Amino acid sequence: MSKSRQRRRPVIHDNGNGYQRARCRACGTDDLVYVHQLCAIAGGADPHDVFSDLYDVHHRPLDEWLDLDEDVPPAPIKVGDLLVPAIDTPESVEVTVRWDHRKENLRGVADD
Repeated sequence: MSKSRQRRRPVIHDNGNGYQRARCRACGTDDLVYVHQLCAIAGGADPHDVFSDLYDVHHRPLDEWLDLDEDVPPAPIKVGDLLVPAIDTPESVEVTVRWDHRKENLRGVADD
């Protein structure tokens, strides 16, 4: 079997901005999927919406989905030496209309 046809496991790594993604370079392809996209699907989102050009997967602000009595710090969160921009769980993400999501982020909302 040629080297380009060998099966390779996807590798999960940071994209440089703190977001985790899985990359698979098998059979001459280079496919990427972000962990927050997989979390949205695990939470019941339609995969067609998650990977559509019409929608984005949005990280909800921590205080909207964490049930804490104390003030919740805004993202990013410092974990050791790392700055984590958002937490990836099915509860922490939602599928939103792409242009609404980007309009919110351009206004300086620090949640993804």
